[in-house]
Amino acid sequence: MDVIVIILIILMLALSFGIGANDETMATLVGSRSLKLRYVIILAAVLVFVGVLILSEQVGKTIGENLINLEEVDYNVYMLFSIIISTTIWLVVASITGAPISTTHSVVGSVFGVAIVWSFGTNGSFVSSMDWGTVGQVALGWVISPILGFIGAFMFKFLLDKFLSRMQRGLDRVEKIERIFGILLILVISWTQVSRAGNDSANALGIMYGLIETGQLSENLTWILVAVTGLLKGLGIIIIGRIVIKNVGNNLISLKPSDAFSIELSTSIVLFIATLLGLPISGSQVLIFSVIGAGMVKGERPDKKTLRNIIISWIITFPVAAALSALVYGIFVAVIPL
Repeated sequence: MDVIVIILIILMLALSFGIGANDETMATLVGSRSLKLRYVIILAAVLVFVGVLILSEQVGKTIGENLINLEEVDYNVYMLFSIIISTTIWLVVASITGAPISTTHSVVGSVFGVAIVWSFGTNGSFVSSMDWGTVGQVALGWVISPILGFIGAFMFKFLLDKFLSRMQRGLDRVEKIERIFGILLILVISWTQVSRAGNDSANALGIMYGLIETGQLSENLTWILVAVTGLLKGLGIIIIGRIVIKNVGNNLISLKPSDAFSIELSTSIVLFIATLLGLPISGSQVLIFSVIGAGMVKGERPDKKTLRNIIISWIITFPVAAALSALVYGIFVAVIPL
């Protein structure tokens, strides 16, 4: 195996760590006080490993093989270097500040940055360098998935409140009901975490599938690299991800287990379907919009400062990732004959 490909794989695994560091899926467990943070982190790491093993392939191939038009662009390892380096830097920086950003936006933004530099350096066409059919599907998923998350959480919370209001209520009964929903929440959020892991980790594994597509990596290594990716994503949650989980879980809105159940049921359905379809979406956006949807039923608005900071991080992610990857790839082009 070429030394450059080995370095590329190492960077891919570092990106897996960065993706885990920005995974706030379990935030509602913390926010609803259903489980202590240390247990949340351990559970998340285990579920992430499972999700990467069983659900990452379809989305990984979408990112690794289909975004760039390989018939037009001579897809080389330095493009992959640039995409990985820029995405990893931005993920780690955002995670340290507690901001839940979109890994998918980061990766696609990085691909755009590389394609722009390629078009200038070769006098090629940026328009023809991208597979716009795939890009359109991804962009449509970005728009539709948070809307579906919002609608689903609003509907589930509304129906749940109607159901609970018909039951005889007393303090003891309310506490018992919330304990039941705490257990149900753990089950449904586990489903969410597995689906999210499969979808998000594909942003790193797309690099592997890109190398396989270009014949630079043997398919025999696929399952080994998938397993290591799952381990490193879990490690990212354990070491840094707790910051993002606490920030989202404790600061956006107040949550009871029944509230969190409505949020996670909506989030899990959207994420699971998108992952099965091989569509990379933003798990962060789906979760946050689901939180807002449930909050509207409660008559509670999200904390303005926390929401503003999250939205700002979403808005700047695509251009920042594109600029970083363009800079890195531009340096490669200037220094190394490609």
